[in-house]
Amino acid sequence: MEKLIRLWEESLEQNTFIDAVWSNPRIKLDQYEKITCKRILLKSEVLLQFTLYKNNKAYHENCKLSEVAAFLRNNAQNFKQLQLYTTTYDYQALINKKGEANIKRKAATKKQDTSLSHNRQKQYILDEASSKEFLIHLGLMSNDGQIKPSKYDKYKQINKYLETIESVMSTLNQDFIRIIDFGCGKSYLTFAMYHYLTHIRGKQVEIVGLDLKEDVIAFCNDLAHSLGYTNLKFQVGDIGQYTTDKTIDMVVSLHACNTATDAALAKAVGWDAKVILAVPCCHHECYTQIHNPLLDPILKHGILKEKIASFITDGMRSLYLESVGYKVNVMEFIDMQHTPKNILIKAIRQGTPNPSALETYKALSEGMHLDLSLPRMLKDRISQ
Repeated sequence: MEKLIRLWEESLEQNTFIDAVWSNPRIKLDQYEKITCKRILLKSEVLLQFTLYKNNKAYHENCKLSEVAAFLRNNAQNFKQLQLYTTTYDYQALINKKGEANIKRKAATKKQDTSLSHNRQKQYILDEASSKEFLIHLGLMSNDGQIKPSKYDKYKQINKYLETIESVMSTLNQDFIRIIDFGCGKSYLTFAMYHYLTHIRGKQVEIVGLDLKEDVIAFCNDLAHSLGYTNLKFQVGDIGQYTTDKTIDMVVSLHACNTATDAALAKAVGWDAKVILAVPCCHHECYTQIHNPLLDPILKHGILKEKIASFITDGMRSLYLESVGYKVNVMEFIDMQHTPKNILIKAIRQGTPNPSALETYKALSEGMHLDLSLPRMLKDRISQ
């Protein structure tokens, strides 16, 4: 069974899988008589649909690619035969009573259904045809031009991010755009942003990615060079210490931990950046400070306090950005099933401070005994 599962997983990883059939049950009483499997696209996600046949009835079960091995161990142990069809070979496995498989390989007899690829092209900004080289370099696409099933969640996340970038293009209505990406990490989304702006939107850009990890920065610079992204640079550095005398049009901060997000927001406001996109991560500062007699019966539960602290922190950040002249939307970044860190703060500079928002911020801070970092980092900009 494990050998067959590895063979199955390899076909999924290499994007050669077409379909499969488990048949000839060893014990026929009260068991499934046959199981078939094919790929489907459901709500923009590639899944494997298993159809289980029993007593002339068919039962469907959809699995994520990561769930396939567990499904097969639970449901396919009783069968004597497997037919696995891929774009490279057909495999036939005959399984004895000990669970040992005699696997024969023949020339491929089926072609892969490409309708899934067509659907994705229609739905996503990062179309596969014009983005092939970029996607292959990032390991999301196989050399034959198909998104790898194991990388489809990442492909979906990138396109969701690009939808957010697209939504701010009216604000960045200019030929040249300069962007700082704080805490860029391995920079899938940074590379996607550069590709989208230059190759799809035809803009001239200069993007600097900043991160503390030297090995990550070296990797990103090498990849940028390989892709020919001449105006995409990566530097080792701390957000709070970074300075520039250039005009910055957009600041991005994805998953900067705790007050590092505040440092990124403060830098953006100090530069009068037109657009700020921040996906905060960790909210320890608020967690250690928050106190309110009315909320204490709830805050005594650590897990609830953690969630409340995260929402309060991002709500306070948004309110403070409004007070210094930004229009703010707080939205879902990607589906909660992919990551709990899915709140995105999108701020567009309006230019006019909002004294009412500042007074509300102060009242909330006093009521919850909070002294958060963002106002302190911007103390020279607003008279407290």
